[in-house]
Amino acid sequence: MDPMRDLKLQQLSTEVVDLNDWELDDEFPIGPLGAKPKRIFVCPSPAPYRFLIGGHRYLFKEPSGPYAMQIWSEVLAYELSRSTHVPVPPAFLATAPRNGSPGVLIEFFYGYVERPPTRLVHGIERLQALNFPIDYKRGSLKDNIDICRLQRVPAWRHWWAETLAFDALIGNTDRHSENWGFLAETEADGAVVYSMAPAFDNGTSLGYLIREQDLPRYLEPARLKRHIDDGRHHCGWTSVDRFSAQHIELCRRYMQRIIGASLTMARVAAIDDPQIDRLLSWCRSFDYSLPFSSDRVRFVRAQLRLRRDALLHVIDREAGDGALGGIST
Repeated sequence: MDPMRDLKLQQLSTEVVDLNDWELDDEFPIGPLGAKPKRIFVCPSPAPYRFLIGGHRYLFKEPSGPYAMQIWSEVLAYELSRSTHVPVPPAFLATAPRNGSPGVLIEFFYGYVERPPTRLVHGIERLQALNFPIDYKRGSLKDNIDICRLQRVPAWRHWWAETLAFDALIGNTDRHSENWGFLAETEADGAVVYSMAPAFDNGTSLGYLIREQDLPRYLEPARLKRHIDDGRHHCGWTSVDRFSAQHIELCRRYMQRIIGASLTMARVAAIDDPQIDRLLSWCRSFDYSLPFSSDRVRFVRAQLRLRRDALLHVIDREAGDGALGGIST
């Protein structure tokens, strides 16, 4: 099954995945990279639900305490990708074996039986290999673009346009060089061919750190606008920028430099209010140990609408100025 299959299946409220009957991956039981613990499980075969793949590997993350809402952020990012058509790994609500604690189950986007063998190469690996400067606190979008060019990756312009727009839509603050990468396939002659991996690791988004008791205050229009305006991408435009860029500003700079980026970003921002409302009603339908409260619904709804409108505004402004990008390579 292809990770970017046309039919992305939605988890039903009665289908929270219980991992009690799942086995840890013998070779890699602990997930690589990242600050938080992760476990890798293999789905039973036949799969217990239609949206799972029997015999395939899944990453299970259990953020807790103030980070617990990252579970919903990952799931919501996947569900939003079903409307925006941005490649995002399928993510589902699950419970841990033995103790039943909440977590998110994320489908590995490589290692599919019927596809050629591929491996994930994180952006940081190629940046280091080609002696680019690494700043772990703030990345450089220009360096990321240069790496994609040097690796002769097809469709990188389109990928960065939709991923930057998607990050702006969900307020993702953590697209650092370990949270994007390439799928590498070795051909018969030994040559390595790179393609862009799906936009993975979307948990640090949608105001996940805002506590339940603080949500009503963040719904005040001025406070919500300030929250969104203060949000920043992990990257600045260049490595010499003093600060990482505000989400919409980084989208604007990308549109000014890359031909056709505005059209791609407009497609991502085309999600409408009824789609947002249906998605949040779906969240409320789950009887889950980490509930998605009515206040959280209002907060996320208001965020998505304001972020979408801000993105559409800058797209319209750049298109009106004729700034559909200044370079094509």
